[in-house]
Amino acid sequence: MIHDTTPGALADGPALLALMQLSDTALPIGRHAHALGLERLLRDGRVPDDRRLRQVVVSALMQGGARCDGAAASLAHQALISGDLARLLAIDARLDCLKLTDAAQAASRRCGRRLAGLAPSLSRDAVLADYAGAIAAGCSPGHLAVISAATSAACGVSRPAAVLMELRGIVTMILSAAVRLDILPAAASQAMLAGFAPEILAASRIALATALDEMECSAAAVIETAAMRHARDYGRLFAT
Repeated sequence: MIHDTTPGALADGPALLALMQLSDTALPIGRHAHALGLERLLRDGRVPDDRRLRQVVVSALMQGGARCDGAAASLAHQALISGDLARLLAIDARLDCLKLTDAAQAASRRCGRRLAGLAPSLSRDAVLADYAGAIAAGCSPGHLAVISAATSAACGVSRPAAVLMELRGIVTMILSAAVRLDILPAAASQAMLAGFAPEILAASRIALATALDEMECSAAAVIETAAMRHARDYGRLFAT
């Protein structure tokens, strides 16, 4: 066995550990309590097989996340690195305007507020603390993509990695819901997740190249409509 003992072998260790922690499903922010309308699509018979499930995920990534939450994450990372609190607040406000449904807006805010509560214990960055304070005071919506990327930047995670984490999170949220809804087995979901690598990378490239005034609301109409209908269902396994 070869052991790498060269100086700097673990130079990226702290940032990688932070990335792992922020992307861990054990992070108590409730992200995986949501299903992006998948539960309603299942009830409507719109997800009869793995092929249709894959279409839902790709749509959520390419027509939804890339120029919305993904772009917000990219811009928020830059703002934190620049020490620009006003820019962070502007990105958060912009993303708030682009959430088409009450359910999507509430879910993003709820998870974001929970992460904002944890952020000061993850990094002592002053701008991050001020932003988390603005969220706690109700002065900023606190959307998850923004606070997550800002926290990532404060912890030394690179901007591309922060964007990849955000967009991969969309995929894992849907696939986690699919497992609990018995659409596919857990083992199969992992194989499917690995197969989404090209789409996650493609969506990340779009996000990294999107400016603030180029951010767009989701164009995944079927998913957005399903999420709105899901909010009116009496019996639900997932939050709205």
